[in-house]
Amino acid sequence: MLDIYNNKFTKDEKYLNRGFIAGISLLFLFYMFIPALLSGSHRLLAGLNEMPKSLMILIVCFPPPLLSLAALLIIFKFTDRRKSLFEKLGLNKWHLSNFWICVAVCVFMLGISAVTTINFKKILDFFEITCRPPAFLTLALSCDTTGFILLSIAAAIIAPVSEEILFRRVIYGFVAARIGIVGSIIFTSLLFAMIHDSFAQFPALFLLGVAFQLTYLHFHSLYPAIVLHFLNNAAAVCAILLVRIFNIPLLQ
Repeated sequence: MLDIYNNKFTKDEKYLNRGFIAGISLLFLFYMFIPALLSGSHRLLAGLNEMPKSLMILIVCFPPPLLSLAALLIIFKFTDRRKSLFEKLGLNKWHLSNFWICVAVCVFMLGISAVTTINFKKILDFFEITCRPPAFLTLALSCDTTGFILLSIAAAIIAPVSEEILFRRVIYGFVAARIGIVGSIIFTSLLFAMIHDSFAQFPALFLLGVAFQLTYLHFHSLYPAIVLHFLNNAAAVCAILLVRIFNIPLLQ
């Protein structure tokens, strides 16, 4: 039976407060300010022909999770030393049987995401609303092999770990102590969908955020949520790889 209410948070948990402030600041910096800055200096970057595209991909993809890790280490340093960082972040209670449950949930959510995206695309087409492709997809289809490998590592390994810690534990934990479980799930999932830069997939991303959050709350551990996130992103990377190999035309 799904148990999501047995996760207690209090307003005086200092690491959640500091983590929330650090997390929101990083999200604003790397998903709003820096993309706008790069967009404004696009011509300058385009003129740097000596800079490999793989290096540009590395510069864009890796700082957010690395700074998230730095913020978490700072949080750990200034909080209760009686618990390890893993305990504070909910990285515990892993069981191998959880993996197969995550596989089943991933297959189910991939189907839900596909149906949701297709139906939302029909609504957008009906109102003649066009959406640009996500920046990640554009980079993944146009970069060289090295760049694609770097993007795949960032998407399938680094993103699941850093995003689950940031969204599912830190941001959720802070908000849940103030507006409750349901409101926090909605808020966190909306924020999760927003930072992925894909309006056409926004409803599906929101549902994925809800699924990741419920997975964490049900198992009282971030590990299953990270595994589920990894499986979902790995499936997306594999789909993009097939498009690259067989030159499959994408529907616009």
